[in-house]
Amino acid sequence: MFVDWFLLIYLTNPYMTTNLTFEKLFFALSLTVAVAGCGSASDKKDETPQDSSIVATSITETIPVPTGTTEVFKEFDWTTIPQSNSEIGAFPYVSAPAGFYIQEKDSYSESKTGYSHLKDFNKLIIFNGQSFFNAEGKVAELKFRRKDENAEWNQYGFDSSVDKYLASIGAKLLAKLNITKAQEDFLNKDDDKAIYNHIIGDPYNDPVRFYALNHPKGKIMFQVSSNTATGEIGVVELADFEQTIKAPTAVQMKKDIDANGKAILNINFDTDKSTLLPDGQKAVDEILTLLKDNSSLKIAIEGHTDNAGTAARNKTLSAERANTILKSLTSRGVASNRLTAAGFGAERPLVANDSDENMARNRRVELVKK
Repeated sequence: MFVDWFLLIYLTNPYMTTNLTFEKLFFALSLTVAVAGCGSASDKKDETPQDSSIVATSITETIPVPTGTTEVFKEFDWTTIPQSNSEIGAFPYVSAPAGFYIQEKDSYSESKTGYSHLKDFNKLIIFNGQSFFNAEGKVAELKFRRKDENAEWNQYGFDSSVDKYLASIGAKLLAKLNITKAQEDFLNKDDDKAIYNHIIGDPYNDPVRFYALNHPKGKIMFQVSSNTATGEIGVVELADFEQTIKAPTAVQMKKDIDANGKAILNINFDTDKSTLLPDGQKAVDEILTLLKDNSSLKIAIEGHTDNAGTAARNKTLSAERANTILKSLTSRGVASNRLTAAGFGAERPLVANDSDENMARNRRVELVKK
């Protein structure tokens, strides 16, 4: 029917007969026959749906549907990492490949310690392909350079040496990561420098490789990054945080004020806020006891910060924290004429802000006798 209809139009239309080539006619006829062969929906009513069901099932099995997101922190499952008894030497457990050296933190000279930078307690953010993990403990950063300054950087040689060495000591490759926008927003939501401070290299442009080593010397994790110009390794030997700051007591505060004219306190607040943490509130409770036991004592509450952040923000923050303490004391019965509050930001450091430990010392509150 369809073929007859087409031939009738063709033979009675002079334009088509003069302009359609035989090949075009043959193609059109073939297409028409194919369409006719398909039939209408009504012609298919009696067919079973088995074939379409099979196709749908095979597609589902071939293309797995994502079941979650990687924007989450979870505890790391060390039972998935077999213990290794390989010889690994001393921390940081990695040396430079032949032709390379580990540089000092702030210069191109060769490191004498085996690392570029060391932090007694810090963290590396580790990725296992499914979630992130805060690996806390002793952290070393290693930056590598070519011994021959005129030699071309050999990324393949560097990567091969590092990856094969880590495999040889029993370290397991967990994942490779190029930071996505969603992961960037997740990791930096509370600290816009979290990725910069806790993942080595440039994970936005160069994939970072993550390894875990379960060893009698400890649980150790590695970050490895390289590109066509440089290579870096981050190493963390996991350890629990050991609190070395003791809660100040009213008795000790009084001794310090009598001896030095002031008491220096490490009072903990929320990061970049003036909200007291629970142990910070306990310290304020001791200040209250001090003032109640010494009714003639008048003090200036002075807030201080480290030098991280802008000078203006640090000064504002330190003043807000000092005023938080003042308001807490006056709300519980201390006369306001016995207290003043001021913030000095990073203007009066106790020590140089050149390490995490020193920066922690500079983040303080001083009770100065008036």
